[in-house]
Amino acid sequence: MWDARDVRSASLPDLVRMCAPIVQQLEVTKLRQDATTPQGERRSSDAVPMVFRIGAAEVADRITEVLRSMLAAWVSEQERPVHRMLSVPQLVASLDPLRDWVVKHAQAEEWYDRLLEQCLKALEQIDIPPERVFAGVCPTGGCGVELWPIIGEDVTVCPRCQAQVDVRARRREGLRRIEAFEAPLSRVVDTLRAAGEQITHEQARQWATRKDVRGRVRLRSVGQDQRGSSLYRLGDVRSVMMSMTRRKTRASRHA
Repeated sequence: MWDARDVRSASLPDLVRMCAPIVQQLEVTKLRQDATTPQGERRSSDAVPMVFRIGAAEVADRITEVLRSMLAAWVSEQERPVHRMLSVPQLVASLDPLRDWVVKHAQAEEWYDRLLEQCLKALEQIDIPPERVFAGVCPTGGCGVELWPIIGEDVTVCPRCQAQVDVRARRREGLRRIEAFEAPLSRVVDTLRAAGEQITHEQARQWATRKDVRGRVRLRSVGQDQRGSSLYRLGDVRSVMMSMTRRKTRASRHA
């Protein structure tokens, strides 16, 4: 993935080309990223911590608007039939052969400024941590409002009926239900962090790589995915995390 320097130094045609993978990353951030339940079990959104970054959808929409305005200008000049509503990858594919026309167009500078601004905002969205986590629906009968507390909140209030909900209890129950969830270690850590657990990527990496005096690691992988990445079970990571927390607590008491 590019960084801000790559985006700032890109020409207008290159910015257009960058939009497809950038928006794809934004789609990942704006979707409710739910950890799939173990194979053979029915999915339950109430049981899964779901990550949600606020603002990613708006940035993706603005990038799409700029690309559509560019293609609309070409269609108008060619006096061709009005183009249908294309997705961002389709828009990029349609505009890529028009590189010479794009850079010479009277609106090229305006398009460049608008795309540059939104692509930089997109990178910021991709890099920031998730802001909210799904905590299920309101327990009040007939209410049914989805609850999205800020990560770290212990109690949330339903915006419709004002019912108070114990977010911590919901997090614990959700994690218990998906203990068998297997994913690359970074994804497992993201899921635990989204649920409010105090764990860092570096801690998990050390548990999976550092060996004790017997030559064993605290956290073992349970297989590999199709890309060859090691998979770890969420329940195993959480067990090691809780074990280390208890060990630190005992050590501090005896200090």
